[in-house]
Amino acid sequence: MAQTIGYHIVISGHGLWLPGDERGHWSEAWDAELGFVEPHTLHAGDAMRRRMAQERQKFPPTKFTPRMQAVIAAMLERCEIESDWSFAAAAIEATHVHLLMTRTDRDIDNVVKWMKDQTTKAIHRQTPYQRPVWCKGRWRSFIFDEHI
Repeated sequence: MAQTIGYHIVISGHGLWLPGDERGHWSEAWDAELGFVEPHTLHAGDAMRRRMAQERQKFPPTKFTPRMQAVIAAMLERCEIESDWSFAAAAIEATHVHLLMTRTDRDIDNVVKWMKDQTTKAIHRQTPYQRPVWCKGRWRSFIFDEHI
């Protein structure tokens, strides 16, 4: 039986992957004109839904400066030190972060929320940036070892 040995986590900056995005989206968006979008399903791009989401945004999309990337890296390292998991790899890009993590006994979704919270607080304390940092949610996949 396959065992979970880790996770691949992708977290985008705020406002960079909206409902209706041409890459597809997982949003549970509802609109009086367009109706309800099924939750937990990948939906095709929808230009009208994307435009409506852009119009509703209160802040411009977040792109990480080199200073913000350094703050994220330092805080993720601190989170790792305080945890029962570790990073196998991490890539902190201007628009999103990829994390390869070892397995944890904690709920992985709560771990990701905690990391987002800690990095947001660090960015707000250590840089002049005071707007939203991360998108709602995350993309997560499990890594299995078929031989355990």
